[in-house]
Amino acid sequence: MSQENKVVSNGGNSHTEHSRQKTAEDLQYEERIETVGTEIKSVVIKRVQTARSRSQVVLYQIDVKTGHADWTTFKRYNAFYAFHTQLQKDFKKCGLPKFPPRHSKILTDHFDRYFIEKRRADLEQYMVNLLKIPGMANQEHMLKFLGVK
Repeated sequence: MSQENKVVSNGGNSHTEHSRQKTAEDLQYEERIETVGTEIKSVVIKRVQTARSRSQVVLYQIDVKTGHADWTTFKRYNAFYAFHTQLQKDFKKCGLPKFPPRHSKILTDHFDRYFIEKRRADLEQYMVNLLKIPGMANQEHMLKFLGVK
């Protein structure tokens, strides 16, 4: 651990003030900020595209903004689900937001425009709520999921 020192000036007299020691987590957070340049400031899911691979799939367009860069990535619902599952394993006590539920393809038409729009809005709200958790904007899984790392 390293210790952070501040020089405090008071009318010509200055002294060094010791603050708390930095933990390994603090140092990792600072390293991530240097890697990204800043925290993720916003995530918006404005559009949805259908595409064909072996079968037809729905891709959610994620527009990501930091203080220094903007980019777009595309993810399927299953990628969001896997991301959430990983966060649940690593952050059990973090109070993660509710994840949009899965729906059986037998009972629900996953290509119905109302279903897709509802899921898009729910996924966007999930991501916005995740970013409200302190430190999540530079959390390793978040950065990988959004294409930073």
